[in-house]
This record gives sequence, structure tokens and C-alpha cells, in this order.
Amino acid sequence: MPEISVVREIAPSARIAPEVEIGLYCVIGPNVTIGAGTILVRRVSVTGNTTIGSGNRFEEGCVLGSEPQDLKYAGGQTLLIIGHRNHFAQDVTIHPGTELGGYLTRIGDDNVLMDGCHVAHDCYVDDRTRLGHNVLLAGHIHVQTGAVVDGLCGLHHFVTIGRYAHVGPATPVRRDVPPFTCFCRIDNHESHPVIKGIHEEGIRSANLNSDEEKDLRRALSELFEDESALQTKIEQLVNLGVEGEAAELCRFCQRSLQGVYGRYRELYRGEAPPEAQMYLPPEQCSEIRRATS
Repeated sequence: MPEISVVREIAPSARIAPEVEIGLYCVIGPNVTIGAGTILVRRVSVTGNTTIGSGNRFEEGCVLGSEPQDLKYAGGQTLLIIGHRNHFAQDVTIHPGTELGGYLTRIGDDNVLMDGCHVAHDCYVDDRTRLGHNVLLAGHIHVQTGAVVDGLCGLHHFVTIGRYAHVGPATPVRRDVPPFTCFCRIDNHESHPVIKGIHEEGIRSANLNSDEEKDLRRALSELFEDESALQTKIEQLVNLGVEGEAAELCRFCQRSLQGVYGRYRELYRGEAPPEAQMYLPPEQCSEIRRATS
């Protein structure tokens, strides 16, 4: 039998910092940029228009930047941007954006994605989030800073997981999850998931001052301690002049009520979300406007 001598496939035009470590059987495409100190352990594939920052670690079997599994994708030069100091466990898959979804999928900084996570097209994962094993993000999802999603959860297209929220294990997420809340099934796998209390770890992680924490706890209690009309409770809190995280909680809930099926981002279906123009260069934003007009 002939000896197989190719142990890596790295395109000559790939932009790779000298300090990057690339393990055996990795594939790096021609339009890939990888920052200093990033480690690709083994059998990692990075293709498409993918930019990876510094200090990331990709365990065996990760696939980044391959074409999105969306029938509306037309082969455009869409992007995947990954920040710094993230840890991607084995077999994590992440797709770039699509033309109609805003051209971009973005992962921020200091995130942990466990074995088998999938991040689909046009998603935004902010900073310091934790996604458990086999968490599946459908397209157009926003996971905000500090959120925790336990293993075996499936997230519906266009949902938003609020800042420092916690989604319990094996929970289907079909609507937005408000910041600093715990969202899970109560009794068994046949029950509908609900908001069940305050995410205490999230409040600690947010490093709020005592007054802001007090106002946030009061707002969480007022909004979710019973099932009376949420819109009325939001208006009452706004009239009291809440500020800081409490005010942002009210705005989050108000946006969800304005959306479809409790998903605010449904309003961006078929057009670019505001995050796309926030993170993309002006020339790319011009392409977005042409594609969605």
C-alpha cells in the first residue's frame, strides 16, 4: 500500500499568524484568516470567508465556514467572524451568513461551545456565553452576553436568549428568553417550558451595583411572578422610571411582544438585522442593501 504523505491541507493564500498551531489532517481554505495563539487540535476544517481571532482553541472534528444549509443561500461571499479566546469542543459546526439574512454569522469573545454544538447561518453569539453539548441553534438566532444554554437544547429560528439568562437541559426554545431568567420544563419532557425564577449565577456574573441589582430583582418579580398581562406590567414599571438593567429588561420584553410568536427577530425575516450593519464594513453593507431591496 502506498504511504499517505499529506497530513494537512493549507491554502497558500490563507492568512495565518506565525503563532498558530495546526494539528494533523486539518484543512484551511484560501479565504481564511487565523489570529495569533489559536490552536486547531486535529481534523479541523476551516473554509469559506472565515476570520478567526487570537487565542481560540478548536478541538478535533470542528467544521467552520462550510456552506449554510439554507435553500435561499445563492453562493454569495458571506462571512463567518469569530472573536478571541473561545473554546470549541469536539465536532462543533458553524455556518456563515446568507445573503438575505445579513451576510454574517458572528461569534464574540470568551465563549464555550461544548461537543456537538451547531450554530447555523446568520446567528450572533455575543461574549462569555456557555452552550452545552449538542445545543442546536437554527438560523437568525441571537444569544446575548453571559447566557447559558444547557445540553440537548434546540433553539427555533429567530429567537433571542437574553443577557445572563439560563436555559435548562433538553428544553425546546420557541420564543425569546428574557434576561436574567431561568427557562426550563417544570415537571417532565411533555410539559411546556416556562420562566422559572431568577438566574442567580447570571446576576452575580453581571457585577451589578446594589441599587441596580435591587431594581432588577424587583422588575423580574413584578413581570414574572404571576400570569397577568405582561404588557400592563411593563407599562407600570416604565411609569415608575426604572433604569439600568431593569429598564433593559422591560425593553426586551416589549420587543418580544411586538414580534411574531414571541420572537422579536421575526421582524427581520427576509432582511438584514441591525447587527449586520454594526459589524460589517460599509462596502458589505451596500451589498446587503442591494440583496434585500
